[in-house]
Amino acid sequence: MPTLTIRNVPDDLHEALKERARKNRRSVNQEVIAELSEVAGGNQEESKRNRAAHLIALAGELRKGLQKTLSAEEIRLAIDEGRR
Repeated sequence: MPTLTIRNVPDDLHEALKERARKNRRSVNQEVIAELSEVAGGNQEESKRNRAAHLIALAGELRKGLQKTLSAEEIRLAIDEGRR
């Protein structure tokens, strides 16, 4: 597999890539390859499935952190609060 070297990456771009990689639980290298694949017209269906699977897993992790189930009224109040 070929190797690609990218020089003079701006600090803010590098930090943004590191943050995206952290959120997606990838290395920076894996994140860059995923982004380049999407931009270059790689397998978009596979990319969408991977993203969906990642979001479902993340939702499951967030759900585990909840202390209790919210009632419909608590959800409505939270939504209303966010609109102010």
